[in-house]
Amino acid sequence: MNIDHLLIHLHNSIDAFTLKPRHVDLIRTMLPGTRITVATGTGDFLEKLPDADCALAWVFKPDWYAGAPKLKALFTPAAGHDWAAADPSGRVRIFYGGFHGRIMRESLLSMMLHFNRRVGKSLADQKNRVWGRQDYSDCGALFNQRVLIVGFGALGGSMAELLKAFGMHITAVRRDVRGCEGDPRVDRVIAFDGIEAELACADHVVFVLPGGAETDGIFAARHFNAMKPGAYLYNLGRGNCYREEDLLNALQNGPLAGAGLDVFAEEPLPPTSALWDQPNVMITPHSSAICREYMALFIHEWVERLRRL
Repeated sequence: MNIDHLLIHLHNSIDAFTLKPRHVDLIRTMLPGTRITVATGTGDFLEKLPDADCALAWVFKPDWYAGAPKLKALFTPAAGHDWAAADPSGRVRIFYGGFHGRIMRESLLSMMLHFNRRVGKSLADQKNRVWGRQDYSDCGALFNQRVLIVGFGALGGSMAELLKAFGMHITAVRRDVRGCEGDPRVDRVIAFDGIEAELACADHVVFVLPGGAETDGIFAARHFNAMKPGAYLYNLGRGNCYREEDLLNALQNGPLAGAGLDVFAEEPLPPTSALWDQPNVMITPHSSAICREYMALFIHEWVERLRRL
């Protein structure tokens, strides 16, 4: 796709998610000859939108398309569809970020190793000057464990690729299993209605589901009860897929041995949430995709998409 006027509005409260001058320089190097305008704010973005044929933005509301007659395509770094809405008329193509898996899989791996290698205990022992070497003999190794990835899209696939390199047995869960035969990243692909049988043998259960009505409360109390005793749960998708009361019950009364949680039903997680007090929970503040390479990854993906169009 050839573009004449690129309009950018990539301001964010998270510094790693904000466009910097070095990123503009990178774009100029990759797209010489393209007119580039960086909006100073939402008002400036909307004022200049009528003349742009391509836009990069975090937020784009449905009624904004009417004021963008030349716009051919909108690109957003966001993986979810929460902030940038698709064009109701279907005229403008919208592309969401697909690069997050390279970052988020490292966050998932850090959580897994935190539990498998008892990093929390090691830090506590270090603080208390305790040489607790006898307490590691029953640590599990990833290469001898099974992981169930619930939500096998771009994120789940990237995570599976990394975990497979550690020798893990991987079962993927997705809505439509057609076309997944022979995927070298996984050992098995199943539909969600077959998940309960797999839960009984999974050492790690990973959620990378999108938000929305289709996934709201999709993992119920009976699913927690079906999990393997001593298993670990991780959520790096959205916090609506189970009730936190059910999660707490599974953490306090079994079968869960622990959970790595990056997303929650309510964010920020309220100080009154009982999850803060659980010794077998690792909490991160919806940060699994935050890193200093974020914006550069998005730009490279965007330019490659332009070339393929």
